[in-house]
Amino acid sequence: MDENNIKVLERALLVLDTVKNAEEPLGVNEIAKECSLSPATTFRILRTFKNGGWVYQDKDEKYTIGYKISYITVRKQFRLALKETAYFIMAKLSKSENEAMNLVVRDNNQCYILEQSRTDKIVDYVPPVGTILPLHASACGKILLSELSQQLLSDILDTYTFNKLTSHTIESKESFLTALTQVREKGYALDEHESQEEGFCIAVPIRAFDGEIIAALSFSGFIGQKTVNEIDYYVNLLNNASREITGRLFY
Repeated sequence: MDENNIKVLERALLVLDTVKNAEEPLGVNEIAKECSLSPATTFRILRTFKNGGWVYQDKDEKYTIGYKISYITVRKQFRLALKETAYFIMAKLSKSENEAMNLVVRDNNQCYILEQSRTDKIVDYVPPVGTILPLHASACGKILLSELSQQLLSDILDTYTFNKLTSHTIESKESFLTALTQVREKGYALDEHESQEEGFCIAVPIRAFDGEIIAALSFSGFIGQKTVNEIDYYVNLLNNASREITGRLFY
């Protein structure tokens, strides 16, 4: 390898290590000073890493670790960026539709509410942030499992208990796999009174720049049944919001 190429690689790795080890997001000049590089060189390196998903630039134009690394080593940092990005998009949509929304992520064989936007309704039938949702009985859980590798999905489901929560809850691995196939085909998932007897939820995936599902976004707290036209309407809103979140995070 050419010596100049090695030096460029060393500088890039130094910048990445500086961002990864920082306790809070850093600006270009701060990173340049820490790495003893020029701001222009540092900016070019950061731009390359940002385009590849290795770092994330927040609303203050400061950098923290990005999707590709955070899902391996420091996932918490990226999820803070995900929360910040998603919240304002969700809040705007909740206000216009007067419906609560959830942002849900998976950790191993559990999924939980990372962020949400509520309504002004006295009761909106949505559990609080941090609530663990049932993978088999929630729309978001289905989304988060729908495109996993066969091996990882088998590992999760082989140790999973399909607790019956309502008369509509899926109770077997075989039925759940069939439901996941339908989710992949449709591009969205429903909770049709599966976690709560009268509850109804609609969810879509949020994807990374490479198409991998990193979270699920839902309208939650519906009571009763929704028509096909209503479902299509909310799915369209969710997909638009999902694309906006992806765009702000990665592009």
